[in-house]
Amino acid sequence: MRQHRFHRDHGEHSVTVFLRQGLHTEAELLVDGKEVGNRRLTGRGPWALDDSLPEDPPVPFTVRITPSDPPACVLEIAGAVHPMPPVQPAPPAPPAT
Repeated sequence: MRQHRFHRDHGEHSVTVFLRQGLHTEAELLVDGKEVGNRRLTGRGPWALDDSLPEDPPVPFTVRITPSDPPACVLEIAGAVHPMPPVQPAPPAPPAT
């Protein structure tokens, strides 16, 4: 299974996408480090994940994922498109002793 992670800071908030590609493709969406969405992606893409930043009022955004090799990810918010650079997935936690 291939795993990819994309991250973008926007103002005081952060948006992160974990993408897992194997038999199925799954995406996990985090805002400020909290999971706000997790779904299996169908078809060949591209795919869109919609949510909002926790402001008053909430600020809607869309994350677009393009299934290239490696995949590409952009954050669309307030009429602007921002690339979400890939970052290394966190290493697995060491076993408890």
